[in-house]
Amino acid sequence: MTSFLSRTSRYWILLILLLGLALRLGYVLTEPFELPEHDQKNYTEMAVRLLDHGVYGYLEEEPNTLVTPGFPLFLALVFKLFGYGDIAQAHMNVRILQAFLSLVILWYLYRTGERLFNRPAGLLAALFAAVYGPFVMAASLILTEILFLALLSALLYYQVRIMQENRTRDHIIAGLLLGLLVLTRPNAIILAATPYVFLWFRHRKPFFREIAIGVGCFALAMLPWWVRNWLTFHELILVSRGGAGNPFLFGTIPYNQGSIDWTKVQNGDQFGAGVERIKEGLREDPWLWIRWYTIGKMSTMYLDNIYMWPYTESVPVWYKALLGKLHYFLVYTGMFFAAVASLWNTGVRFLAVQLVLFLGLHLLFVPETRYTLGTFPMLMLITAYILIKAIRYAGGSFKRRTAGRA
Repeated sequence: MTSFLSRTSRYWILLILLLGLALRLGYVLTEPFELPEHDQKNYTEMAVRLLDHGVYGYLEEEPNTLVTPGFPLFLALVFKLFGYGDIAQAHMNVRILQAFLSLVILWYLYRTGERLFNRPAGLLAALFAAVYGPFVMAASLILTEILFLALLSALLYYQVRIMQENRTRDHIIAGLLLGLLVLTRPNAIILAATPYVFLWFRHRKPFFREIAIGVGCFALAMLPWWVRNWLTFHELILVSRGGAGNPFLFGTIPYNQGSIDWTKVQNGDQFGAGVERIKEGLREDPWLWIRWYTIGKMSTMYLDNIYMWPYTESVPVWYKALLGKLHYFLVYTGMFFAAVASLWNTGVRFLAVQLVLFLGLHLLFVPETRYTLGTFPMLMLITAYILIKAIRYAGGSFKRRTAGRA
């Protein structure tokens, strides 16, 4: 079976891409969306403010650096190209474009799985991404998710190429992609060094030239943002300022028990107040706080909720149940074999490192289910590898038993 998939992979990936596009367009074109609120509304107002007044400011009429410019500029570009007089139609234009942009995620998961493992694993990972409920629903959001996942999937692919072939072109592309990814979600910077660490372990060489190329291209992508911040605020602001303290502080409420004493937040320093709360908590009840910052937050993010409402209201009950089972299957299988299969497979080890880095960073903040989406490309690839390996093993065992009876 897997050899058949390998021989006909070009047809299968085309079908998977068409399936993914059909699911997304079918949802965004038929769902009666209301005008967005909260972050979606804030991003919309920010893009309109930028186009109408030339002011780049989030939540404010004055310039600021609360959010990096990746998604706001993407949103402003779509508004500029297709118009934004009718904001509901402008949002629909964004959703349709994101449905097509989602194909980048599917394609690069296929290519990454093919390179790390085999073509059937790549096809299966792409199929997971095509039908996974939160990925389908994310195409409807006026948020960073789809742009971020597309850039992340592409970055993972070129990081794999760096580890396998170490070509200058791949360092250039990966550096540029990392810059664009950080401009979309700054926390992605934590993924930067992993391929170079794997290169060092493989060759016992630091590859300073290649690192310099990657860093240089990353800086090139970031440079316009740095220049803007210098000219506007007369200081070097590398990513953003003022946006991380609040989710960090609100992540210091174990199991949502208790509240924050705002009288202890000195001079509005929410990040510093969060650090003090963690120190105090570890002194008074270390097991509670250690549990909260590990299995507690992981359970909240991955098990208590699935980030796909209201998409689940637009599908049959049986399909909704199936999407839930797929989610938990990816979480349990991917997490378990990220640890176990890392012992024998370098590809899984690379994905597991990126998964742990990304997850570890998010465990510091408020446990928001939405932010787990960035870990699912790794979980899908690992799960696909294990399933194909299990199928091949079962097929080989069946052939051996059949041959023995003959």
